[in-house]
Amino acid sequence: MKGDIRIHGNSSLVLFAPNNPNEVAASDLNKTWVVKPYARKNDGTMATIRNVTLKSFARLEKAPRCTTNHSVAAVIFSDWGYCGNYWHDFNDVLVPLFITTRKFNGEVQFLVTQKRDWFFSKYQPIISGLSKYEVIDFDKEKQVHCYPKAILSLYQHKDFSIDPAKPPYGLSMVNFTKFIREKYSLEKDFAVQIGENPWRKPRLLIIGRKHTRVLTNIDKVISMAEELGFEVVVDDLNRGPYVQEAARVVNPCDVMMGVHGAGLTNIVFLPMNAVVIQIVPLGKLDQLFYDEFGVPSRDMNLKYLQYEILEEESTLIDLYPRDDPIFTDPMSIHKRGWLELSRVYLQQQNVKLDLVRFRPVLEKAMNFLRQ
Repeated sequence: MKGDIRIHGNSSLVLFAPNNPNEVAASDLNKTWVVKPYARKNDGTMATIRNVTLKSFARLEKAPRCTTNHSVAAVIFSDWGYCGNYWHDFNDVLVPLFITTRKFNGEVQFLVTQKRDWFFSKYQPIISGLSKYEVIDFDKEKQVHCYPKAILSLYQHKDFSIDPAKPPYGLSMVNFTKFIREKYSLEKDFAVQIGENPWRKPRLLIIGRKHTRVLTNIDKVISMAEELGFEVVVDDLNRGPYVQEAARVVNPCDVMMGVHGAGLTNIVFLPMNAVVIQIVPLGKLDQLFYDEFGVPSRDMNLKYLQYEILEEESTLIDLYPRDDPIFTDPMSIHKRGWLELSRVYLQQQNVKLDLVRFRPVLEKAMNFLRQ
């Protein structure tokens, strides 16, 4: 929107009149929209998102008076929904917020409905990198704030990534990760090139999950990786609100590997040309997990390898008979809904890698770094 925009957060109301009514389609004037300003659409969580009502007029003759005037743009969004899950924090809010607001070069103010204070504290370097202004708690705001431009809700292109061919055009995931490295003061922009630095061992970070989808033979994986020439670091990367600490562990690394989970979201801190290895547990989840981390990795200019385990590498074989549908017909488990699928394949399952089968994956990662 561009024109006379009046926002009364406490009543979840946005009023809009264009500077020149002739520049707006007549069908878009004197109209009301009800918007849930959360980027993840077509999902059950949308029921939890507060409605914001937008009304458009040719002129705001009877609108409430402005109590605070602003000269910058406004962006209204929610950080509710699935936020609190690390991957969803980036997928549902931070990447869409970057897509929507980067063009303003900080000259934009955020008005947040269902605002969670911890979110803005946890991701303060990103938030302050996108806006120079105080974040307004939309729901508590009783004043009428007036802006010359505003965007209600956020753009989202695809899972955890950016499509340069979609508006606002030209942004990419490489732009996003460069922005992230700058805001977190990360020094390493490119992974090691072994050909130019033959004396340097590439650093491999293994995400050491502790509760679910645990890599049960991690010690043997470490030994094999060291034998192949890697310097190995093991870390669960769970730093709670202290994202900067996780970023400092990840950025010096050249390869990151882990069983599917939110910890892989930390690929945003890797240097370009680093290698990501995602281990996919049983459950016919390979395409979903590729979309969540494989596509974004490649969009970040990272090398990506996906290792899909066999039944013998899953601890589910210790819990269920081999003729159970869990093994013979995973799609029948999918049909029972996400909660059942998650219970079986994400909560009950750990992984014991077949070292002979997995070794070529590490060798390929090493070869990527030689290119």
